[in-house]
Amino acid sequence: MNMDTLPSKHNERGGTFLKRVCLLFRPEKELTSFQTSFLLALIGLLALAVRLLSLRLEPALSRDGCLYLELIQVWHDTGSLDGVLKHWPEFWIPPFPLYLMLLVMKCGFSAYLSGVGVNIFLGSLLPGIIYLIANEVCRSRRIALASALLIALNPPMIELAVEPLRDTVYLFFAGLVICLLIFCIRRQKWYLWGITGVFLGMAFLTRYETLEFFPLAGICWGIAICRKTMDWKKLLICCFSLSAAFVVTVCLLISAMGAEDHLYKSYGKYYLVKWKNIEKKFCKENILK
Repeated sequence: MNMDTLPSKHNERGGTFLKRVCLLFRPEKELTSFQTSFLLALIGLLALAVRLLSLRLEPALSRDGCLYLELIQVWHDTGSLDGVLKHWPEFWIPPFPLYLMLLVMKCGFSAYLSGVGVNIFLGSLLPGIIYLIANEVCRSRRIALASALLIALNPPMIELAVEPLRDTVYLFFAGLVICLLIFCIRRQKWYLWGITGVFLGMAFLTRYETLEFFPLAGICWGIAICRKTMDWKKLLICCFSLSAAFVVTVCLLISAMGAEDHLYKSYGKYYLVKWKNIEKKFCKENILK
C-alpha cells in the first residue's frame, strides 16, 4: 500500500463533503425542509461549541457576574428570596433569571456552572429563534440561515453567554415574543396571542423593559385593523388572551419564587433609578452646552 495516497484520499473525501454543503446555498436551488433542518441543527451545534470553547479558553467574570453568583448562592443557602433581600436590601433586579439558575443549582451544580450553563443553553437556542423571525419576514430560508449563523458566531453574543448574567435569558424570551408576534399577525389565531403572553410574562420577570412590548402589540393590532384582516370582536379576544396569559404567568412565577413584595418594590426602584439617570444625563448635556 502506498502511504502517500492516504492523505490525498482523505482530502478528497473532506473536499467532497464541503462541496455538497456549499451546493445547498446555490441561489437557483430551493432548500428542502430536511436540508434546512440539517443546516439549522449544525448552526445550533456550532453555537454551542463556540460558546463552550470560549468558556474554556477565555473564562470571564464581570462585577455584575460576581454579584449574581453571590445572590444565587445566598438564595440557595437560605432557601428563600427573603434571605437575598436581607443580604442585599438594595436588590431591585427581576428575580426570574436567578431563579432559573437556582433550579439548575439544585441539581448539584455550583453557582458558577449553573449561571453559565443556563446562558450557554439559551444562547445556543437563540439562532433558531432568529431563523424563525428572518424566515417569516424575508420568506427566504437562505437569508434566515445566514441570520442564524451570524447570531451563532456574533462575538458580543458569545461573551454574554459565558457569563452568569441576565442578558442572554432576556434576549431568548424577547426573541420568542417578537417571533410569536409575527406569527400572530400572519396566522390570526387567538391561542398564539395566549402563548405570546406566557413568554411575555417570563421576559418581564427578566427585565422590566419588557412592558414596552405592549405598545408594539398595540401597533400590530392597529395594522391588522387598518388592513381589515381582523375585526373588533377578534381583536378583543386577542387582547384578552395576551393580557390574561401575561398576568397568570407573572402571578404563578411570583408565587413560585416567593417574590410578591419584592416585585412591587423593585419595579418602582427600577424606573426611579432609570428616570434619575435620564435626568442626570439631560442636566449634564445642558451644562456642557
